[in-house]
Amino acid sequence: MIGGIKLIDRYIANEFWQPLLFGIGIVTGVWFGADQLKTIFNLIMRAGVPINMAFTILGLHLPEIIVMTIPIGVLLGTLLVFNRLSSDSEIIAMRTSGVSFYRIMVAPLLFGLMTSVASFGVNELVVPAANRTSKKLEFLALYKSELPSGQANFTYMERGKDLNLNRVFYIGLCNGKNLYNVIILDFTRDKLVQIISAANGVWNHGEWILSEGRTYVLAGDSDITRILQFKKLTLPGIQNVQKVMESGKVNPKEMNMWELGNYINLLKESNAVSNDLLVRYYQKFSQPLACLIVALAGAPLGLLARRSRSNLGLIYSAVVVFIYYVLQSTSGALGEAGRIPPIMAAWMPNLFVGTLGLIILWFKSR
Repeated sequence: MIGGIKLIDRYIANEFWQPLLFGIGIVTGVWFGADQLKTIFNLIMRAGVPINMAFTILGLHLPEIIVMTIPIGVLLGTLLVFNRLSSDSEIIAMRTSGVSFYRIMVAPLLFGLMTSVASFGVNELVVPAANRTSKKLEFLALYKSELPSGQANFTYMERGKDLNLNRVFYIGLCNGKNLYNVIILDFTRDKLVQIISAANGVWNHGEWILSEGRTYVLAGDSDITRILQFKKLTLPGIQNVQKVMESGKVNPKEMNMWELGNYINLLKESNAVSNDLLVRYYQKFSQPLACLIVALAGAPLGLLARRSRSNLGLIYSAVVVFIYYVLQSTSGALGEAGRIPPIMAAWMPNLFVGTLGLIILWFKSR
């Protein structure tokens, strides 16, 4: 009996791969045609980028798109497999042989779990490196020079424990330990009381040493009462700002889960974490797990189709995909705006589709 159960799992699981690859290929092709090809042709036609470099950039965007389309492929795969098993009366044969409907569902759930692990691995190990390389190549193709190693236009807002704004730091360019075009707004008395502006500076043992600048002292709302020039000005206690600036050289969209988590922890030390970063961090977990969730929904959806209405399951799957991505966009926007908690924004699509799948599963098992 144990060997028979394992044989059922292998038999059902082996049916998944072809429709999975077919679904990923179709959706990825449509995604490429609608979004990436236009960008690539603009690089070739307008910027004169060599064709081989343009298609290299195109290929580097492929892993990110595949991660987005894997759940659709999983949904299509489980739906088509169970639709065929139902049409050939194999589900009925399994049920009459004493195999429960919930036991049959083990195979698609294992398939969903494996694709979730694969999606997580690609998203964490391949996508960040591919996006960074693509960014460097695009800069090289457009400006005929290497992407600068420093960070430009860095802004950091320092808040107290009461979440009131204390200081705002703006750095025009940070290259190693050298700082250029430094502006600091001081709000330590619940209003703007001082502006420090410096042409350049240097990071040295936990403090900034600014050079060739001015200090503007304000009174009231906007009246400048004093302007002080300085050759050098030392600002201690800047360690956290410097750490955030060094970590932020990589765009959060290009960070993996561990890098983004460390970046968020640095921002938490000064209460400067934004909701969009938290939503993106929680989505690092929720998006790969979508493969398992849609497998749970896709299998019973495939059983809803009858022989005379074989397209019904495909229609249902299209509706599920549409609802999932609408929820993902809507909940993400609400989470970034602070209307709902970021963790809820990241998990809401999975919770909805998972609940829908459990309802259909319960209905078909009766």
